[in-house]
Amino acid sequence: MLIDDIKKELEKQKDKKAFLKQKLDEEQDFDLKSEIRKLYIEELRKSSIVKLDTYENGEFRLVYDAIGEGLEPIYFWVLDFMRSDEPTGLGLEVSKVEEAFESTASSGFFGEMGTRRSVMEDRAMKMLQMVNTVVRSIINLIYDLKEFKQRISFYDKVKSQDSKIVEEGEIGLKGIWLDQVDLQKGRASINVLTQQLQFFTLRDAFFAAKSVNDARDLDLNDRVKRILIRKLSEFYDWKQLSEQEIRKRYSIELQYLKTQVDSLKLYTKWARPYLRAAQQLRMKEFNSPDLVAAFDNMIMELRLFGKKEVKPMSVYEEYQRIKFGKKYYACIEINFKFRTIPQALRTQQGSQYVHTGTTEMTFKAFTFSDDELNELEAQELYEDMDLVEQLTSVSLKALQEDIKEFLNEKKEEKKEEKKKPLFAVPKIPVLSALKGFWDALKNINKGLMEFFKLQGPEKYTYETKQVKKKAEETALKNVFVVYDVYKKTHGMLSW
Repeated sequence: MLIDDIKKELEKQKDKKAFLKQKLDEEQDFDLKSEIRKLYIEELRKSSIVKLDTYENGEFRLVYDAIGEGLEPIYFWVLDFMRSDEPTGLGLEVSKVEEAFESTASSGFFGEMGTRRSVMEDRAMKMLQMVNTVVRSIINLIYDLKEFKQRISFYDKVKSQDSKIVEEGEIGLKGIWLDQVDLQKGRASINVLTQQLQFFTLRDAFFAAKSVNDARDLDLNDRVKRILIRKLSEFYDWKQLSEQEIRKRYSIELQYLKTQVDSLKLYTKWARPYLRAAQQLRMKEFNSPDLVAAFDNMIMELRLFGKKEVKPMSVYEEYQRIKFGKKYYACIEINFKFRTIPQALRTQQGSQYVHTGTTEMTFKAFTFSDDELNELEAQELYEDMDLVEQLTSVSLKALQEDIKEFLNEKKEEKKEEKKKPLFAVPKIPVLSALKGFWDALKNINKGLMEFFKLQGPEKYTYETKQVKKKAEETALKNVFVVYDVYKKTHGMLSW
C-alpha cells in the first residue's frame, strides 16, 4: 500500500488517530512507516491545539528583520524565559523537538558542514562494519548451538526412565553416528556395506540391537554378526566420549555467544553518536525561494516545546480528593524560522559562524493528556532517530528471540516436597464455621471493591472536563505572556 492510498483511506475514518496508530503498528516497510508516523504526529497535534472563542487556533506570529542582531540571543532569551521559574519566567519543562537547516551550495557554511558530516559518516561506517562482522559471528554461533542442543536432547533421552524415550534417543544417536562418523570409513561403513555389498540385514540389525550382548543373541549370519558387534562397540565408545565433548563445546560456545552479544551492544553504542552527529549535520531540503545558489545564505528551523502539569486542586481545592484517570498538561510550542547570513569567525579551534538575518516566530498553545504526550514524544523521537535505530538496532532485534533462547536458559529447580507435620491438628466444627463466615465476608468485601472501582475515575467526567478546560486556559495565557513579554523587552509595540 502506498502513502497516497493511506491518505485516501484516512479521509473516510472517523477516528483518524486510531486508524493511523494501527497502520503504524502493522507496517514493516521502513520508508512507508516513516511517512505514516508523520501523518500520525500531525493528526495528534491537530486534535490537541487549543481553540480561541472564534474557533481559530490559539497562536501568535511575530516576524522582524534584524540584520545587525545575532539569532542566538533571540533563541536563548525565549528558552530561558520558558524554563525560568515565576515571576521571571513560565516555569515550564522545555525540550527541543526539531532542528533543521539548509544552506546554499556556494556558501562557506555548506562546505564546512559537509566536511564535518563526511568525517562522522566515515567513522560510523567503520563501526558498522565491525557490527556486521559480529552479527555474522552470532548467526554462526546460534546455528551451531541449535545443532548441539538437538544432539544433547538425544543424550538426555537415553538417560530417561521411560523405555520408549530411551529408544528414541538411542535411534537418534545411531543415526548421527552413521551419517557423521561411520560414513567417513568409506566402503567399510554400514551404509555402503548395506547398499553395495548386499549386507541387507546389517543396518536394520544395528538399529534393533540394544547392546553388544544383545547383538550376539540375534538370529544373523556369523559374518554379519561379527561386523555388527564391531560397529556397536565403536558406537558405544563414541557415544560416551562424544557426550562429554558436545556438552563441553556447547558450554564454551554459549559463553562465546554472550561475549559476542556484549560486543555487538558495545559497537552499536560506539556507532550511534557518530550516526547522530552525521544526521544532525545533514541538511534538509526546504525548496524555498529564499535560497539562491549564488547567495551566501541559509534557512534554519528550530522548535521548542514546553509543558507544565495542571493540578486538579488549581481548579477547585476539593478536587485534590478525587483520583483522576489522566493528567493534563498546558503546553506551548514556539517555532523559529531564521533566514540568515552566516558570517565566519576564525578561532584557534576552527571556524565558528555567527548568524544574523530575518526571524519568524510562531507561538502555539496545546493541551495534552499524559498518554497523548508520551505518545507524541515517543513518535517524534522515532521520527528523528529512525535511520540510527534502523542501522544499529535492527540486527540485534532480528536475532533477539534466538539469543534469548540460549542466554536465558534456566536450570530446572528441584521441587521441594512439603514436609508432613509431626502432629495432625484435629478439625474443630466451630473453627470450620468461622472459616465459612470469613469466606462469605471476603466475598462481600470483594463485591464492594468492584462497585467502588466502577465508580472510580470514569465517574468524574464533569470534573475531568473542568481540569482540561483549566489546562487550555493556562496554555493560552502562557503563550500570550511569552509573546507579549518578548515584544515589550525588545521595544516592540504591544497592547
